[in-house]
Amino acid sequence: MPNPPPDAVSRALRIFGSILAPTTVLTALLFYFGTQHANWFCRWFGVEYTTLGLTASDYLIRASDGMFVPIIAVAAAGLAALWGTRLLKARLSPRSWRTLRRRAVPAATATGITLVGLAVSAFVAPRWLYDLAGLPGLCLAAGFLLFPLADRLHNEKQQHAVAQWTFTFVLVTIGLFWAVTDYSAAVGENRGYQYETELAGQPDAVVFAGKDLGLRARGVTSTMCDEAAAYRFRYDGLVLVLQSGGSYLLLPREWNRQDGVAVLLPKSADVRLEFSPKGSVREQGC
Repeated sequence: MPNPPPDAVSRALRIFGSILAPTTVLTALLFYFGTQHANWFCRWFGVEYTTLGLTASDYLIRASDGMFVPIIAVAAAGLAALWGTRLLKARLSPRSWRTLRRRAVPAATATGITLVGLAVSAFVAPRWLYDLAGLPGLCLAAGFLLFPLADRLHNEKQQHAVAQWTFTFVLVTIGLFWAVTDYSAAVGENRGYQYETELAGQPDAVVFAGKDLGLRARGVTSTMCDEAAAYRFRYDGLVLVLQSGGSYLLLPREWNRQDGVAVLLPKSADVRLEFSPKGSVREQGC
């Protein structure tokens, strides 16, 4: 008995997967999402992220922070649709199943048109969807996915099914890429806000320097040490945000977005940082 021809969706997935499968492509995508996260995180503090010299590892780690929710949402929605379809097909009579399929076609088509229209509207007026990170991209992906699904419900033996599904996966991937990009940016900005609200409880970062660094900000105190000391100046009231590329990004503990100043301090032999838990008792000398 001859084997049945492979399903069009499976063939299209294999074709599309052969394009995205290379590790370099996936790494580039993760790098891009991590860049979006880092950019908006640093923007919250008024810092240009390129000045930090973040490494590829930094970007890849940050990418995961902005991808958990989109991946979980897509996987959960896919499983729910698959299990729901199987449950309905098993519970309904053949006649009722055919009736449901027939009625689902116009509903899926209308929903797809609505979602794609909502996504397109984001190009015309992007600001009104700004607070809904990832929604335009998800609408584009879901909308274009509903069209071939409606066609499949209408006729299971479509002509040119593989080509149709291949183009569909291209459009769906673009929508998901758009959604994850927006979401990564939103998560980066949210992490910046979260860090600001938690500044009061962050570990103390005390800076010792061989010369006056001129650190003047609300809540930062400067102490001049003995001339014989290896580091003649001490600065308290700072918090380390991150370190990368040979630089420290520091914030005054009383920093706020209205008048706060971030400090980018290069690593050098003339600068030493000491850390301790917030509220711990430590010597105030040099």
